[in-house]
Amino acid sequence: MDNYLQKEFGFTPIEIKKLDGYENVNYLVKTNGNNYILKTYKYNIDLLDIVKSENKVLLFLNKFDAQKYPKPISFTDGSLIKVRNTNNGKQIIRMLTYIDGESFCKVESTKELFQSLGIFLAEIDIALQQFDSNIILVRQWEWDIQYLELNKKFIDDIPNTKDRNTVNHFFKQFEENVKPRLPELRKQVIHNDANEWNTLVKNGRVSGIIDFGDLANSLLINELAVAIAYACFDKENPLKWASIILKSYNNKLAIKENEIKVLYYLIAARLSVSVCNSAHSRKINPNNKYAFASEKSAWEMLYRWKEINPIFAENKFRIAVGLTVD
Repeated sequence: MDNYLQKEFGFTPIEIKKLDGYENVNYLVKTNGNNYILKTYKYNIDLLDIVKSENKVLLFLNKFDAQKYPKPISFTDGSLIKVRNTNNGKQIIRMLTYIDGESFCKVESTKELFQSLGIFLAEIDIALQQFDSNIILVRQWEWDIQYLELNKKFIDDIPNTKDRNTVNHFFKQFEENVKPRLPELRKQVIHNDANEWNTLVKNGRVSGIIDFGDLANSLLINELAVAIAYACFDKENPLKWASIILKSYNNKLAIKENEIKVLYYLIAARLSVSVCNSAHSRKINPNNKYAFASEKSAWEMLYRWKEINPIFAENKFRIAVGLTVD
């Protein structure tokens, strides 16, 4: 590995540490001057196109603020991505700058922290309004909430009957309350994975975000649905904390009434996606504990969410963004 990095990137690492990953394998590469993340993926042509698009997004966002987002690092020949033949087959390889910060889940939850999350997400979504990608536009996959039905195939992988029934309940709610409204909701490129590990914090405020592998041309409100689902994992009163995020986001980028009407169901849908994929990952690769690291918290949040009346939740959300309550 040392020789490869010297040849391909022109620097000598002083430490290489393998990191946990969902499907790809990542390494923290420390040098005398800077730290980097080496990302490797099992090759397929569709994934190669997605990774190329991800690099374009990162280069685009770095024009706004190079401290908040990873930046692709060139190989010595100037390329940003290479395909390499290994003993385990072909790999896609690229290098990114390392973004320093504490994971959101490892710092104390405060009003200021949650306000900064809303502001940060609004700023990245405002920037991404100017970005377009045909590859991301046509992407359809399980982790994009608007394609919730793609996760139905994983429900049977959930071993507990009560858990399966709960997920089926939220799938039905999505079909009844969200699907008919999909054509009227705003869409754009979003990060789509502002979870508790990808969101970074410095001095009590959100300072950066990593892992753009879930990029999607999706409902704009899904950016908030994802963030709220994970930020409120362990909260006894998730609506209180969700409202803080919504209010600060709305102050930067106004949320529309039709988006507030479906937000409760979208948050439940994201949690359902998470537990479905965790159950499937546990079935096919029980040794990859990273793939279901958030499973317990997701189930707890899902059951807590089920106890909340959707109309009550909508009214709380409406108040947070300054809409009238009937």
